[in-house]
Amino acid sequence: MRGLQRFERRLEGIVSGVFARAFKGDVEPIELAAALKREIDNTATILSRDRRLVPNHFTVELSRSDHERLSAYGRTLNHELANELREHADIQRYTFSGPIEIELTQHDDLPTGKFRVRSATVAAPQRPQRPQPMVNDGQTVLQSVPVQTPPPAAPPRTGTPQVMLEVNGRRRPVNPPGVVIGRGTDADIQINDPGVSRRHAEIRLMPEGPQGVRVVMVDLGSTNGTLVNGHRTAEAELTDGSTVRIGNTEMTLRLADEPIAQPPSNWR
Repeated sequence: MRGLQRFERRLEGIVSGVFARAFKGDVEPIELAAALKREIDNTATILSRDRRLVPNHFTVELSRSDHERLSAYGRTLNHELANELREHADIQRYTFSGPIEIELTQHDDLPTGKFRVRSATVAAPQRPQRPQPMVNDGQTVLQSVPVQTPPPAAPPRTGTPQVMLEVNGRRRPVNPPGVVIGRGTDADIQINDPGVSRRHAEIRLMPEGPQGVRVVMVDLGSTNGTLVNGHRTAEAELTDGSTVRIGNTEMTLRLADEPIAQPPSNWR
């Protein structure tokens, strides 16, 4: 209930007035936030002992009048609703299957003040891979036609690469479904840094994409924020060599198969 109250206060400035007065008899944004949270609670799938996987794509079906009114707030409303879902997922230890997407659609069969929520698990689209060049099969080629032999391709990586975080030359493995980084004792990776929040950020792993695993960093509402490759962000995809800075601590993501060094002493 306290989280819904914070959500209502944040949106009051957007819609220029108290919800009860501005949306009397209509669908209120605070109702959408509560319904979306119930949806992931009802569809959570056990992923591990202390992690559950939840959908990331939500379709909110609204009446014509509610859709016209709420669509006017566009990205701002979607951003606030997504933040509410992330905070709820952090408390419940849920893991999203991909970036959160919320779509408002119009359905003429719904009366004003009524709405439906549908959810789905949508993975991020994979990048198309370029076809491998055909190898010369030894057939006779006319001398007048130059023959260019393509350079030998590097052997493909087999299996899923090991994901690691590197700090000051030392590496810490990150295993599915991911880890929470913070200063508190309940964090999976504990960092002794006064600029780091108790539960500062989370690195989530999803087995997909051309590199075998998709790595996403999500800020958990930290006080000082999170920088990815020098840019402050709430959620970003990481690749090999990406840097993450929280407080005064900088970490580098590594994808490799070599043995993993022991973690530094300031990690739990």
